[in-house]
Formats: sequence, C-alpha cells, structure tokens
Amino acid sequence: MRKTLGKLPWHWVFLCLFVGIAIGWWHPGERTALTAALEGRLLDLRHVVRGPIKAPDEIAIVAIDDKSVAALQRFPVPRGALAAAIDRLTEAGAKVLAIDLLLLDREPGGEGDALSAGDSVLVATLGRHGSTILATTEAADVPPNSDLVKRNMFSVVQSAGAASERPAGAVGFLLPIGELAQTASLAHVNLTRDADRAVRRMVLAMPVGTSDYLPAMPLEAVRLLRDLPRAEMQLIVGESATLGRQAIALDAYNAFGLNHYGGSGAIQTYSLVDVIEGKVPKERIAGRMIFVGVTALAAGDMFISPFAAELPGVEILATAAGNIEHDQYLRRAPSTWAIDIVVAAVLGMAAFVAANQRSLVLAAIVTIALWGFAFAGAQFAFSSAYLWLDATTYVLTLFIVGFFTFSARIGQQRQISGQLQHERDNLARYQSPLLAEFLAEQENPSFDQRAQEAAVMFVDVAAFTRRAERLGPTATVTFLRELHGRIERSALANRGVIEQFMGDGAMIIFGLPEPKADDAARALAASQHLLDILSDWNLDLEAAGHEPVRLRIGLHYGAVIAALLGGERQGQITVAGDTVNVASRLQEMGKEHKVTIVASAEFVASVHKAGRDDMLTGMRRLVDQHVRGRNEAIDLWVWP
Repeated sequence: MRKTLGKLPWHWVFLCLFVGIAIGWWHPGERTALTAALEGRLLDLRHVVRGPIKAPDEIAIVAIDDKSVAALQRFPVPRGALAAAIDRLTEAGAKVLAIDLLLLDREPGGEGDALSAGDSVLVATLGRHGSTILATTEAADVPPNSDLVKRNMFSVVQSAGAASERPAGAVGFLLPIGELAQTASLAHVNLTRDADRAVRRMVLAMPVGTSDYLPAMPLEAVRLLRDLPRAEMQLIVGESATLGRQAIALDAYNAFGLNHYGGSGAIQTYSLVDVIEGKVPKERIAGRMIFVGVTALAAGDMFISPFAAELPGVEILATAAGNIEHDQYLRRAPSTWAIDIVVAAVLGMAAFVAANQRSLVLAAIVTIALWGFAFAGAQFAFSSAYLWLDATTYVLTLFIVGFFTFSARIGQQRQISGQLQHERDNLARYQSPLLAEFLAEQENPSFDQRAQEAAVMFVDVAAFTRRAERLGPTATVTFLRELHGRIERSALANRGVIEQFMGDGAMIIFGLPEPKADDAARALAASQHLLDILSDWNLDLEAAGHEPVRLRIGLHYGAVIAALLGGERQGQITVAGDTVNVASRLQEMGKEHKVTIVASAEFVASVHKAGRDDMLTGMRRLVDQHVRGRNEAIDLWVWP
C-alpha cells in the first residue's frame, strides 16, 4: 500500500456524525451479551486504573468467617450464637443491623409448634435492637402475596413510562420464619451476576406481584441509619429511588452501578466469634450500620469484582450501602446515555478527520491519540464524577468510523461491484421466495426489529422417532424431503414464510413482510391444505406398506418482534416473543389431547375477525387448559 491515499470528500464527516449518534443511541454496552461483556471488562479496568478507595466509616461487617465456623464447630451457626453477637452489637450501640442470612427454617429442637431455644432467644434479641433487617430472596415457586412482604414495600411507586414496564414473571420471595420476620424489616439480597459472573450492579427494587416493589437491603439499611420513615422511601420505576431528599438515579432495571472500594476486607470487618467474646471495641460499632453475613470460603457465597476473584456477597451489600450513604454510586441512567450520544457524535467526526489525513502515518498517529483521549475522558468521568459512561460505545464508534474511512479510501483505488451483483448478494441472504422481490432492493429490511402482530404455525410429525428407526437413515432422508416439500407447498400457497425446518417439522410465519388482517386465516388455510395433500400421500404410503403420517399442528396469534439475524453475508428472518413459545407448546399439546390441530383463543378470534368463520367448522373448544409456561388457564380450540 502507498504511504498516501486520496482523501475522501469532507462532507462525509456528517455521515460519520450520524454513525456516532446511531451507535450512541444503540448503546451497545447494554444490548448484546458480547458487547455487555466488553463493557463490563472496560468498567473493571476503570476501577483498577483508579485503584482502591477508602470505604465509609459508618459501615462495618461482622463476618461468619472460617475462624467463627471453626470456633463454633457448626455451620450454619447456631441461632443462639447469632443472638449473642446481636446482643453484643446492641450493647455497643450499633445503629442498624442488616442480617445477610436466609433464616428460612426453624432450628431443630423445638417441641411441636414451639420454637427452639435458639430461635426464641434470637426473636427476643431482634426485638430488643429494633432497627434490624432480615434477608429475603426471590424464588420462582413462591406466590407474591405475603402480607409480611407487603408491609416492607416501597410506600410510593410511580411509573416512568416505557422504562417502568415490569419484567415478565414477577415472583415472590423466600422469607424468614414468621416469628423472626415479625420483629424486623425485610429486604431482598439478590445480587445480579453478569455473564462473566461479576457483580457490577445492585438492583434496589425487585418486583413482587402486580404492582409492588421490595427494596434492597442496602437501601433499607441507609433509611434506618438516617431515621427516615418508610413514607420517605419512594420509587419511580426505571428512573430513581428517593430517600428523603436524596434521589438515586436508576437504570431501566431499577439498578445502579456499584462503585467498589477494593478487594475483600476493604470494608472494616470483624469476626463473629470476636464480637461474641467482646474483643471488638465498642467505639468501632457505635452509631454504625453493621452487616452480618458469611465470608467463609466453604459457604460458596462468593462473587467476582474488579479487585477480587472471590468477594463475599455481604461485602457487596455493604458496598452498595456505602455508595448510597455517600452518593458514590456509579451513574448509568438516561442522563449518562445522553452524554454517550453526544460524545459518540463528536468522536465519529473526529475519527473521520483523524483517518482522513493524506499521510497514512500521520493518520495512524492522530487516530491512536484520539483513542487515548477517549479512554482518558471516560476514566476522568468515572473517577471524579462517578459516571459510568458506555466505553463500548466509544470503542465501536472509533473502530467503525476509522475502519470505514480507511477502507473507503482504499476502495477508491479499486473498481466496485455493479448494482446487479449487489442485489444478487442481498437476495442470496434470504430463503423464502415470497420475500425475494421485496428484499432484492434493500440491504436492511423495513421489518427488522419491528414489533407487530403475526400468526405462528408449528408442524411436527407424530411418532417420528419410531418411524425413523424402522426406515433407516437413507429412507428417513427421503421421507423428510417429501414431507418438507408438502409443507413448503402449503405455506407458499397461503403466503407463509418458512422460518426454519426442524427435522420432522417446521415453523411458519404469517405476517411477513407486512402484517395482514387475514394472517391467522391464512395460517389455518395452510394447515387444512397440508392435511388435504397429506391424505393423498398417506394413500401411497399405505399402499407401500408404511404407516400413514399423522401431524400435530400448533397455531397462535399475537405480538412478535420481527428481526433479521445472522452474519454479514447470510442472514435469517425470524420472529421472537411469547407468541412463538406458545405456538410451540400448543403443538406439543396435540399429543396430550390426541388431536391434530391445537389453536389458541387469540388465533381463533383473529380468524373470526377476518370474517372466515367457515374455516372453523369442525373445531371444538376446550375450556381452562393449562399451557406450560403460563400461570393462567386459557381456552383452546382443537381439531378433530
């Protein structure tokens, strides 16, 4: 390559501006597993570059460590020993006690319904202290309707628009035994791990039931430390949590970024057995919030942090409390997103200018300097203002714009492919002939990442495993080719897009490239057409001495997200969402009910709305059927 290349027109800088804005708006550090993992590592790097910082004096940890376990010769520690430690802490003047232990079961030793001696002592001890918090944890098999949980909720919960949408499947919590729960506040201790098992966020509000949210233990501990009534702890879902006059910025998942103080032991920690034996001076306890939890390695309650490969969960909770108390948490909210968009736009233009220098050496030097400037800025914002800026946004902006600019300059020296070849390359990425004309002229289909309504059809051959065993590999391949051909004819005849063949079945979408009012009717027509042509095939199979083919078909209609997945040269059009999952499960229910077609009530309603009641002849209704993955029973329609 020559040391110089022709420069691109300067008006291309505006294109790079828009590229930066688009990447900033996408916010890649939160979007995919790969980019989120990269952002997590870049955040860890910012912690390491800054180094450990002093933890607040208002917090201390009483650890059930290896020393305590060895001294007490029992794990979990006896309730009586825990009570003794709490008595010592109460006498020393601890302001708040946050017990990071799941006291879910009664300690053995009680007669009948009576508490054991240890449990009885612990109940009395907690009652004497007053400002105590017990741990709860989310559990999928617990109904979210406990009165004990409800009295510990945020007093005021407000919606913040789209960000306040509750996650699917909000569940209940595992609680301490009733006698203990009545003597203390309850708060959740759930710690969310990223894909690399590191903990970088603390969720301050977990959904319970349909409208309630349970605060995290660190938030509840700070409330009690400040002597604030529960009415002054409020939540704007997906936006902020309020403690008195302090507003804590949250992300869409009601979490903030953890500002780690250092590795294990960064927060002042005392052994439980030393507390029991009175070896900890009272002045180190008085007026503080004390977190009691397990640090013994054998307990396995360990997490990855920027400074430690094994950090006890209780230290993470204490870190979050310190972050809240001193307003030192990492801001990663809509305001930082806006900063990322602006910075990405500026970096997009700067990256173009740097890479568009006539001298390639100078372009490389300026580009490297720009990368250094971007990382220094992100580090400064982190260290001085506790801003968790999306460094992945900056990396992708600099890389994409720089690579694009250098590649475009090199491309000026070569002859590019003609428009016809470009269209053929685009067309080769797609499979369905129904979409060929629509997609031939565009690289990014209009339905990519579009929310819409669609009908989804799943087809599967009953008893295929037994058939394949009898036929053998070669005959099975022949059978599948003939089956797929018939499925394809039925789908194409009714404008259905085959998303994929799955061995002895297929998933077919009705609603692409554009949704129509009769999508469900066409899906039902395809099902009936497939069964008609299958009857002719079965005559041939029976004449040849083979078992006739029986199908199971699941049909559902509802909201989906249409998307284009895949690589740069070949992609696949699909739809995702609960509608797909339900359609698949309805197909599976055909075996349970010994029917060929199982359709949801939503699907049948859409057929009726399209004015095709005639197609529903012969279908019968099954009331209050339970579909795997759904809490509420629904009505189904089956045939025959």
